[in-house]
Amino acid sequence: MATNYVRGASITCAASRAEIQDMLTKYGATEFRSGGDGGRAAIAFTAGNRRYRLVLALPGSAGGPQQHGGTGPGAKSNEDTSRRSWHKLSLLIRAKLEAVDSGIVTFDEEFLAYMVLPGGRTVFQDVAPAISAAYATGVRTALLGGTGR
Repeated sequence: MATNYVRGASITCAASRAEIQDMLTKYGATEFRSGGDGGRAAIAFTAGNRRYRLVLALPGSAGGPQQHGGTGPGAKSNEDTSRRSWHKLSLLIRAKLEAVDSGIVTFDEEFLAYMVLPGGRTVFQDVAPAISAAYATGVRTALLGGTGR
């Protein structure tokens, strides 16, 4: 049976954030920031001359992991779910950096969706609507609209 530690439940949110910062710093990231509001937490950093931002929806927020109700042994508190969410984000970033380290992908390729464009939106936020439209209509359009939003 897996222990809570293995599943990330006993690792604090602060410890996971520190681990993420340490991993990214080893890959040359600077200007590391983290914070949260409105049920979301964000990690932002600079690598090379580019900025990156990963946003994590926290438990109980729209789009975030849902808290299980009840008070029995299977009940999960928001704190436990937050710890697991931060731990999973740490694992995701570790896997991405391992792929970069092994030469499978470049840093920019692996973190492209999280790259912050001029105007403050990520690449994913900018291109997702155009990709959805292209699949819906079968017509490819320019992915970056150049609206400067």
